[in-house]
Amino acid sequence: MVTPSGLRELYDHHAWSMGALLAHASEVSQEQAEAMPWKGVASLEDTLTHIITAERYWLANWRGEERPHFDWPESIAEVAAHWMALQAETREFLASLEDDNLGRMLELRQPIGGGRETLAAGIMHVLLHAAQHRAEAAVLLSDFGRSPGELDYIDFLEHREAMLSRA
Repeated sequence: MVTPSGLRELYDHHAWSMGALLAHASEVSQEQAEAMPWKGVASLEDTLTHIITAERYWLANWRGEERPHFDWPESIAEVAAHWMALQAETREFLASLEDDNLGRMLELRQPIGGGRETLAAGIMHVLLHAAQHRAEAAVLLSDFGRSPGELDYIDFLEHREAMLSRA
């Protein structure tokens, strides 16, 4: 069963992974960031931007707001700045979640699609959708010699435990 605390923990993993990706992405050239190395695969910059754009659209939907305007970033540094702002907004939203909120039905609007789904399903979708694209970004970074290392959930838990034991 999905719980607010479980969703917050999964978001913590997502944020940790994004932090690692963006840190390593900041080490590539602008030419590499914009390169489309394989047919049908977006550039590193566009892949990372897609993750945050999708999350921004979904966050607006969860809040019952209109689709927000989004200025497409022109560099990895701009992607990182957008990410930091979005992460704070999403964490604020997730902090307010309670069990009885999770079953609330969402009206899915374009570009998300039509239909209805629960808030819990919408949040899980964003986290799983981001995982796919984080993996794509990690492969691109590895091809550029800037592997972000292990981004698995277990690695996140070990990292978090190490940080807590130092505190």
